[in-house]
Amino acid sequence: MAQLKVLLTGATGYVGGSVLSTLLSSTNPLLQQLSISALVRKQQQAEVLQTKGVKAVVFRDLDDAELLTRVASEHDVVIHTASGFHLGSASALIKGLGLRRAGTGGKVHYIHTSGSWNFADSSPDSQGTSPTNFSDKSDLYTHLEHLEAQRPFSQRTTLLEVVAASERQDVSAYILLPPDVYGQGTGFFNQHTMQLFDLVKSALNEGRAEYVDGGLGGAGHVHIEDLAALYDVLLARILAGGDVPVGRDGLFFTETGYHSWLDVSKTISEVGVRLGTWETAQPVSISIEDAAERWMGGDQEMLKNSFCLRNNTSPQLALDLGWKPQKTDDDWQRWIEQTFKTVLNDRA
Repeated sequence: MAQLKVLLTGATGYVGGSVLSTLLSSTNPLLQQLSISALVRKQQQAEVLQTKGVKAVVFRDLDDAELLTRVASEHDVVIHTASGFHLGSASALIKGLGLRRAGTGGKVHYIHTSGSWNFADSSPDSQGTSPTNFSDKSDLYTHLEHLEAQRPFSQRTTLLEVVAASERQDVSAYILLPPDVYGQGTGFFNQHTMQLFDLVKSALNEGRAEYVDGGLGGAGHVHIEDLAALYDVLLARILAGGDVPVGRDGLFFTETGYHSWLDVSKTISEVGVRLGTWETAQPVSISIEDAAERWMGGDQEMLKNSFCLRNNTSPQLALDLGWKPQKTDDDWQRWIEQTFKTVLNDRA
């Protein structure tokens, strides 16, 4: 049997790098036999990955549709982690897999990394005070179509086209919908996500922790190691020929815990008091306009998606596959404190 070929995008990023290192260290015999390639933008990055046994392909950027299609057509599986917002790259990769399918007659698979922001309503401020609960065993696709008709959102637009294009090209597509991802990455390059770091930096700049939207906003979270492990579990199940939801039914939540941003700001305040950074542990509410300027470069829509939503997403499909996340809310709390200490040390 020919060696199966997997192509990974985003290998130098936080999520993609952690996925790559997880696949390379997998104990699953099916995954140990894979030929793994990765798209990178710099020759130096390619050289690092080649020492890890990864076949690196240097490319310009995600707009290089012709190259993406050609490289994808040489692989059986594509794992796209570089961007859930970039429609052109997703379409080009699926097109390439379709060519592979037509040329070899073998099954091809596309794993797309999106996010729970797709479930942002057209008016986040109108949500209730309690989180809205979603299950990935419900008809999420139809709900997303409804939201998209109300207000297009590029990440959601891309997801819907991924499903449609995969159906046209006879490609099996699976979409992961992580919430906020935290923790130390395990990749060979970028090992951090900046959201919490930026929140702590802002608190240190202002001399206090802050929150927005009356403290009602919240989000789910998942540790990067648990998220990367799901890619391992999903890919192993696919390659074993197991029963895996696909296409419109293959939208996988990955949430393992939920936090309110008020609670996060309280934790930041308490850590600051313990470390002697400030005297009071009372966070302060600020306006959406001010928060957008401080945390999101003035982008109020991004601010609302990040800090004003109240969606709780249940990962029942992933658990059914055998995914066993290990991290708890204690790990989330420790990460907030660790982030604070890291930012504080960097400023010293």
